[in-house]
Amino acid sequence: MNLKTFAAPLILLGLSLTLTPILVNAQPSINSTATKSQNQTTEVIIQNTSMSVPASVRHHGQPLHEIVWALPLRDDGKIWSGKVSFTASKPIEVEIIHDYKPQQPIDKKHGEPYNFVAPGNRSIAITTLKDLVDIPIEINGTGLSTGTLEFAGSGLVFHKASGEPFTVTYTLDAVAKDVTR
Repeated sequence: MNLKTFAAPLILLGLSLTLTPILVNAQPSINSTATKSQNQTTEVIIQNTSMSVPASVRHHGQPLHEIVWALPLRDDGKIWSGKVSFTASKPIEVEIIHDYKPQQPIDKKHGEPYNFVAPGNRSIAITTLKDLVDIPIEINGTGLSTGTLEFAGSGLVFHKASGEPFTVTYTLDAVAKDVTR
């Protein structure tokens, strides 16, 4: 399937979104061994340039966040595992999204990681990699974020908490894997 026609449904906080990448000189491919739904794609190789859009949800009192979904949030119990490199027009964060399913109740002594309950009772935890990209490269007086990282999680998002729009170009190679534990 050619990514130009790929529109994967995304579920974040129970809200349905559509991932429609803007392609610039890229010929990404999506190879799938599954035929039931696009969320069952097991391998993706993407090279893409996207402009951010306002996030559909925010914390009370915060400005709308700007986001680009690099990988859709999986809802089949598998996780994405892979590598991504990127460059962005402004300083951004990279966020790895995880299903949050504690095996036992969390007590106050230990505390909880950053998480929230999405509509539909789906609990999500977020790894925010701000330190990875918070010291931008400056070119002609403009701060840029660049980076390369390996990741594993239920989804991957480029993010800007201030609500300021940005553009990101990225190359991503990921495989959906079964959780073994």
